[in-house]
Order: sequence, then C-alpha cells, then structure tokens
Amino acid sequence: MNFIKFNLTLTGFLLVLLYFQMPFYNEWLYGKVINVNNNMFFQMEHMDTTYRKAYRFGGSYLAYQDMKSKLEKFGSVTLLLPPNDYLKALGMNDISMCEPAEFYYFTGINSVWANSPDVGRANWAVVALKGKGLSLKKIRSRGDLDTMINMYKPFIK
Repeated sequence: MNFIKFNLTLTGFLLVLLYFQMPFYNEWLYGKVINVNNNMFFQMEHMDTTYRKAYRFGGSYLAYQDMKSKLEKFGSVTLLLPPNDYLKALGMNDISMCEPAEFYYFTGINSVWANSPDVGRANWAVVALKGKGLSLKKIRSRGDLDTMINMYKPFIK
C-alpha cells in the first residue's frame, strides 16, 4: 500500500514539474510567483496604498497625482490631455497619457482628448514643452482651445 502511495505522489510531482516546463506556464511561474520584486516581506513593510499604487503604476501615476494636487483648488476642472504620439514627438518617452476614464480613476478629475465629442468643456490643458516637461495651463477662451486642438490634430490616430 505504501508503495502505491509513493508512486502516486512521485507521479503527481513529476506531472507538476512537466507542466511548469511548458514555456507559457514557466514564464508565468518565474514572472509572477518566483519573482525577486514580489517579496512578501518587502510588501509587508510597505502597506500604504499610495506607495503601492506608485510602485505598481510608476512615474505616470506620480505625475497624475501631482496634477491632481495642483488642480484641486480650482473646483470643477475638465482637463485636455495631449496624445501620446505628440509626447513622443517632443522626446518625452518616460511619460505617457492614459485615456480619460483611467485618468479619472487615478485622480477623480474629468479629462478629455482633442478628438472627444465634449472637448468644448475643457477649461485646463496639459501642455508639453520640449526640454521643460509637462505643465498645466488654464484655457481662457475658445481660441486657446482651438489652438491646442489644432496642435494635437496631426498626432491623433
């Protein structure tokens, strides 16, 4: 009886080893489970949700939070986001703009793209300047908004 239990245990163990030798499952095992960045003790020391979000989502999340802190005092804000192709054309490869729904999830601030149907509601804009980074600009008139939209149009897919 013990011989049969030993054989079944050994067979099960070998099947699991063979299963994780397949490329897809091997990549999952070493990418998600056995990962040096997925250290349980490191995560236990950093339980703050803002730290975890910054660690997971990176520099873009921190930039969005910085925008949120600057725009909170202005009340109702709808932000015009630049297209990612525009940012890449300026040489800003380290940051990317997410879609408006995701931006709202991260910050709680409404945002639109230049090709959105309700782009006329935008009263603030994220302005990207070559060599200077991102800044926020108040849109004071419809002419300012049209200028920004025309600047973004060649980069909209």
